[in-house]
Amino acid sequence: MKNNNPIVKSAEEYIFNLLRDKLQPDYVYHNYKHTQQTVKACRELAESYNLSSRDYEILMLAALFHDSGYTETYKGHEEVSVRILKDFLKDDYPAEDLNKIEALILSTKASSTPEGMLQEILHDADYINIGKKKFLERAELLRIEWERVLDKKYSDLEWAEVQLNFLISTSFATQEAILKYGDQREANIRAQREKVEMLRLENEKLQAKLEKSNPANGAKKEGRGIETLYRSLYEYHINLSSIADNKANIMISINTIIISLVITLFGSGYTFSGQNEFGSLRFVIPMAVLLVTSLLAVVFAVLSSRPNVTTKERYELSKKDSSILFFGNFAQLQLREFVERIRELKYEKEELYDSMSIDIYYLGSVLVKKYRLLSWSYNIFMGGLVLCAVGFVVIMLFSYDN
Repeated sequence: MKNNNPIVKSAEEYIFNLLRDKLQPDYVYHNYKHTQQTVKACRELAESYNLSSRDYEILMLAALFHDSGYTETYKGHEEVSVRILKDFLKDDYPAEDLNKIEALILSTKASSTPEGMLQEILHDADYINIGKKKFLERAELLRIEWERVLDKKYSDLEWAEVQLNFLISTSFATQEAILKYGDQREANIRAQREKVEMLRLENEKLQAKLEKSNPANGAKKEGRGIETLYRSLYEYHINLSSIADNKANIMISINTIIISLVITLFGSGYTFSGQNEFGSLRFVIPMAVLLVTSLLAVVFAVLSSRPNVTTKERYELSKKDSSILFFGNFAQLQLREFVERIRELKYEKEELYDSMSIDIYYLGSVLVKKYRLLSWSYNIFMGGLVLCAVGFVVIMLFSYDN
């Protein structure tokens, strides 16, 4: 029977003793209770999928060991959990099945996407609290754990926003979990949204009282002035970029029409000589000049308006010359990383202004490149028109002389 699997029973006893003896008391969320809750949820979900005895054993071992690495480290505990699992099973376990368990444990990382039925079951079991009525109680234990272990402190409003974002961004992967716990997850999202709104209102009222009682509001006025400055700079850059794109569109439209007309004339064998064939090559030269210069003008106009979203390297929080406000940087981050980093910026005034300054600087650099390419496009177009017109005038003068 699946429930009487000797390896699973031995693993349960091993994990209980390991977490009891080596897990720090500050781990009030990621403890044996959470492990047992995950194992229980795996059992319940697995019943609907008729797993083989081998797959069931692999799933149970992964659920039991997936958080055992917390006994040694917090960040990167999944890799440590894999090592503890291998030490427990030693060399007696089939290598293929051991690799499956390792992949299951590593799939519990926050940034991972579950692949396959077993990973989806373990994912839903690990996050089963989002579909439980006691979600807020368990979340409060996680808050305490982060404060004591990671030294991360949140106000009530900040924590409520973190949990709301977590509920929205985390969903169940299996059909069984969606049917059984999806309604409660949605109810938790609604309740958490109401809590966030209530705390925001309370904060606004408290802030209003503090502003009335605080006579020194000069710093706030200064802050509004700085905000106005950055807002104006962003609008200025956006307007300049829009103007550049419009100019590029004009150049592209005009020159593509000219190119089409010239190609049509040449393709039809039309000349200014009145003959059915090219009787005079003298008109071909100014037309060819116009064709080439129009083509070059289009190329430079397209280059100026062509989007460029490539980034040379992944955004690093420690880099002083990078801004998380640039979409090419924050698009490389996971949602939780981005939200956490923006939250940090809210309380680091100087760093926030530095990030905005860096972002504006790079916007300006893009504008410089756009307008440089546009200048080349307009200059080439103007030169081509002048050369073409002069060529026709000279040809016509020589024609009358002859």
